[in-house]
Amino acid sequence: MAFPDPTWARLGFMEPPDFHNSGHNIGVVIIDKMKPHHTIRHLGDRIKYVTVENDLTINCNNIAFQSSGEVDEDVGEHGLMTILTLAHKPFFLEGKTHVGLSPAANFIVLDHGAFREGEGERLKYGMDWVLKQPNWNIKIILCTGWHASDNPVLLQKTHKNSTVQALNSAVQRGLMVICSNGNTRLGNIMPPIEYFTVGGFNDRGKAERHLHLPYPDEPFGKNGDGHFRPDILAPRVYLTLPFCESKEREEQVSYYWGTSGAATLVTGIAAYLFSKYPELDSKNLRSKLIENADPIEDYKNNAPRINVGNVIHSLEMQVNLKKANPCVSSVRIASHDHHSIESLDDIERGLALSKLVQQQIVTRQELWKYAEDESDVVRKIAVYALAKPEDEYERRLYWKRLSEESEGGVRGWYAHGLLQNTNESEVSKWIPCSTDSNWAVRWSVSEYLARYDDSFPQLEKTHDPDLIQEKASKVLQWLKKIQGFNVKKNRLENGL
Repeated sequence: MAFPDPTWARLGFMEPPDFHNSGHNIGVVIIDKMKPHHTIRHLGDRIKYVTVENDLTINCNNIAFQSSGEVDEDVGEHGLMTILTLAHKPFFLEGKTHVGLSPAANFIVLDHGAFREGEGERLKYGMDWVLKQPNWNIKIILCTGWHASDNPVLLQKTHKNSTVQALNSAVQRGLMVICSNGNTRLGNIMPPIEYFTVGGFNDRGKAERHLHLPYPDEPFGKNGDGHFRPDILAPRVYLTLPFCESKEREEQVSYYWGTSGAATLVTGIAAYLFSKYPELDSKNLRSKLIENADPIEDYKNNAPRINVGNVIHSLEMQVNLKKANPCVSSVRIASHDHHSIESLDDIERGLALSKLVQQQIVTRQELWKYAEDESDVVRKIAVYALAKPEDEYERRLYWKRLSEESEGGVRGWYAHGLLQNTNESEVSKWIPCSTDSNWAVRWSVSEYLARYDDSFPQLEKTHDPDLIQEKASKVLQWLKKIQGFNVKKNRLENGL
């Protein structure tokens, strides 16, 4: 494809953010790992890398001047792409200016050792330390992996999450916590209502809004508290950056993908607006972003597309251009989980079933019953808990359910279960799934074929919905050829 339009244009900016002023004096905390790279040297002492050790020792380094040869190159690329989305230097492609959204801001990357025991305590300790530092003027916290080590499928109230507990003091101080909503429908848990939660849509790398489409397999719905998530949508494909990957390639640029990228775009917008309109607080900004966003027509996801041009116009004129859909109110959860399993509310049933699965007091027969529940939340939990087919009868049932199920996340768990204990003879069942809109299903096809790379062609995965069919064409053509060969062989063997 042609090079994508600059991200600032795709977000509704009328002109590129000013490299020297956008985000000026606004402190942004990014919870992530990060590697040093020559593309961030221009940030100088405006970027700090804070790490929290197991013994709660705090280290604060000027990562802008650190050599990339001093660290493992495979670690921290995600954080680097986040910083570059916000602050990369201007470059030009096909006559268009690409620049970070808030390059004049101050950045604090906080690495608390996520996904290790004690991560919640380290995050709280590190965040409290960061917020005490003078002159950093922290306004925004970007949290892309909020659920940390929690099981993403089993539902729970959000206040039980260690990240939510660790960031509670920051929320109470009125800071804007911006959070990504997740990349596939495999999961059930979604961020609390206190976080400004960002999902994604497929803008095809274009600023023209009539070309924009929903992203297939995009997660949305109610979290464990009964609140609809996400709040807003931003582009999640072809987010263009200076080339920064560890593996050398011929490409001139790198691309950031997913709702981590989408949430980073919203973070850049927030930093830009906080610096341009210092009277704004996080609550008012959040309202403005939602009220002035563009709905996607005929889409079950209530969250609208962000449009910073509308927001700026509203702030300048002090008028609201349109109202966004309100959040769904919280549900009341029964005090005893065994009562909630029969509730008419799908979130109550999901919470109850999650508890039964965690306590291992639900039978396999009951899980199969819940796998037919009308709620995709409950079906997802049930199929996840089934794990894999136990025998050939269940394996046939898995394939049948995969072909009949319409919800992407449930389909993903059926595919993942089938991937366990599979064999070469199932290739004619797997390859037709290579065009599935669900990432987890296509990933399972790719993993299946990779197990037999000496016998079968390989499927190249893609984050671009428009390329799914193209990437699958090689394996589909191979299957068609093999099936034709087998038909001819059978005819010859039967004397036809």
